[in-house]
This record gives sequence, C-alpha cells and structure tokens, in this order.
Amino acid sequence: MAAGLVGLLSAALLQSPSPGRGGLAVNTAGQAGAVRVRPAPDFALDLFDGGLLHMRELRGRAVVVNFWASWCPPCREEAPQLEAAWQALQDRGVAFVGINVWDSEAAAREFLRSYGLTYPNGPDPQGRVLIEFGVTGIPETYLVDARGQLIRRWVGPVTRERLLAWFEER
Repeated sequence: MAAGLVGLLSAALLQSPSPGRGGLAVNTAGQAGAVRVRPAPDFALDLFDGGLLHMRELRGRAVVVNFWASWCPPCREEAPQLEAAWQALQDRGVAFVGINVWDSEAAAREFLRSYGLTYPNGPDPQGRVLIEFGVTGIPETYLVDARGQLIRRWVGPVTRERLLAWFEER
C-alpha cells in the first residue's frame, strides 16, 4: 500500500504543474529561487544514523538544508555535488542537513549508502519541515546564515560550485 502511494505520488510529481495550477513538482533545472528573509524554521529531525538534530543547536553556523527523495532523478544528480560541497565546507564550520521527503525509509537509506552521503540526513514523514520552509518541489536547497536567518533558496539540482560560491560571496 505505502509503496503504491509513493509510486503514485512520484508519478504525479514528475509532471510539472501547469501555470496557475500550483502544487509540488520535481525541479529539473537549477536556478535561484525567491526567498523571504526570515528566521529559519526550528525543527527536530530524527536522523537515519539514530541521532537527533535540532536546528536551533546549529545557530552560530551557516547551514545548508537540502530536501530530496531517492526516486527523484535530479536528486540523484545533485547528491555527489552536495557531498563534495560538504567535504569542502565542513572545516569552515558550515553544517549540512538533508531532509528526505515522500519516500520509504529503506529507499532513503539505500540512496544515502549508494551515494556515500556523510552529512546528517533524516526523514520528514509528515512533511512538516517541508511546509515550514515553503518547499514547492524537490530538490530544493536553502541557506541559513549564522544568525539563523533563511537567506537563499536554490530550486532544482544544486552544484558544488554554486554552493561554494554562496560562501565566497559572504
């Protein structure tokens, strides 16, 4: 039943919403998205590795927050890019958080394993964090500054170069 629901939702999301229709979609082209600068949503995320991450505990650090799903082709495209950016930026105190949506736990864990993702990742099974951020589709990536302000949004697959450029501009 759950697998069928995920499949149905996946098929629906792969169809881009028509103008004016609204809804969520798979974002295939990477581009800057409009963002209302505001305090980033505070959330607690049960991590796939068994830990618990509280967004408020990351205050004082820049945080890259990425929303993804294992069945999403652009998410597969960007996974190695995110890991490479994480490897390049973690020594500068930048935190990365991956938030898995609309997925099964087994598929999400296999995705993390197959792409060798080492930064914290966890599921958002009810979509609460996704709604608080205002996600319109996946993948989407957000930048939270050290003061806890949501300051950037990237719609679609993000590259290592784009993420590094965000920190060079600062």
